[in-house]
Amino acid sequence: MTSSEESQKEFARRLDELFKTCTKPDGSEYSYEEVQNGTGKAVTSAYIWRLRTGKATNPGLGVIKALSRFFGVSPSYFVREDPAKAQAMVRAQANANLAARLEDDAVKDIALRASELDEEGKQALLNMIDYILQTKK
Repeated sequence: MTSSEESQKEFARRLDELFKTCTKPDGSEYSYEEVQNGTGKAVTSAYIWRLRTGKATNPGLGVIKALSRFFGVSPSYFVREDPAKAQAMVRAQANANLAARLEDDAVKDIALRASELDEEGKQALLNMIDYILQTKK
């Protein structure tokens, strides 16, 4: 495999990692349409899918900047040579997202109380939260 092919696969892998790590407040991944809208339609949902799956390669700087802004990482995340540094950047963003969610006192209180439950209780609580979120849609 050439270095160009490797870098193209690396872009897809890193974009996929952002989808899996930088999630919505409920923990689910953003849809391609949500990312498209979140980038001000600078990137279409179809192109995002093609980039994530490696079917499209070599995105322009505008696309990289739009995706970086949406996921809250530096554009250098996509072109860093050192995978460990790129991974650290994603972890830092995920931690920042978690910290922002925990600023809500009610969320913090729920999390602290849930930590005292056994596994069965935690699963029951998650099921209740999922049910509430589904009924709100």
